[in-house]
Amino acid sequence: MKIMYKLLSGFIFLVLLFSIAGVVIITNLNVIETVDARVGYDFSINQYSTNYERGAAKMQVGTYLYSQGSQAMGKQMINEGKEAMGQNRDYLKNTLSDDAALKELGEIERIQDMAMAASDEVIKIVNSPDPDPAKQQKLLKQELHFLEARVDALNLKLGTFVDKTQEETSSSLKIAQDSARQTVNVTLYSIVISLLIAVIVSFVAAKKITDPVKNLTTVADKVSKGDITEKVQVSSSDEIGDLANSFKRMINAFKVMEAMSKEDSAPKG
Repeated sequence: MKIMYKLLSGFIFLVLLFSIAGVVIITNLNVIETVDARVGYDFSINQYSTNYERGAAKMQVGTYLYSQGSQAMGKQMINEGKEAMGQNRDYLKNTLSDDAALKELGEIERIQDMAMAASDEVIKIVNSPDPDPAKQQKLLKQELHFLEARVDALNLKLGTFVDKTQEETSSSLKIAQDSARQTVNVTLYSIVISLLIAVIVSFVAAKKITDPVKNLTTVADKVSKGDITEKVQVSSSDEIGDLANSFKRMINAFKVMEAMSKEDSAPKG
């Protein structure tokens, strides 16, 4: 059983090593999973912000077309632009988890309302002809300019969202790459170290078993030929050591028997 314990202790050590490596790997995988969720979050913010900008631009172009006489196409683009802005604003509101970002989104909504009001004012001016065409054109120009300024401000605010999320995404990706690299390294190192330890443990265990067995085999062979002067060179405390002690007792018994035999066969005076 003691030999088995030695082999088992080596096996337990390997299991422990793999367990530690497993804990490290699982920890890194959890980090990667968390970062992956963060990357998905950042990507969503980026996408919603970009679509928000496109909606504002579409409303602006539609308003301009409406003011230039393409009222059907212009109205369609205005409605589609407003719908896109509303949807992506709601997406951002439901996705954002940072209080500062939500506060900034509130400012974006305020700018959006002003831009939509300017677009509505352009439509109102077009649909309410002024007896003075020059005055009407001046009002249209003012509202279109105001709309352009509001859309530019909206895009600027949304740009900060996009830039921020891109930076955070890059940082998150770097963390994920580092964690993945660390996981691969730990796995490879664990495999290599475990193999080395397995080879060393196997070699040592085999040597501790085979060397005493070889010695006992040599002694047994000589004893079988009548040579009881050979000494057993085994000092282990396991089953092989017990066997060696039995050999020693057997050889000592042979020596006693040989001495008694010589004493009996000696001529008596």
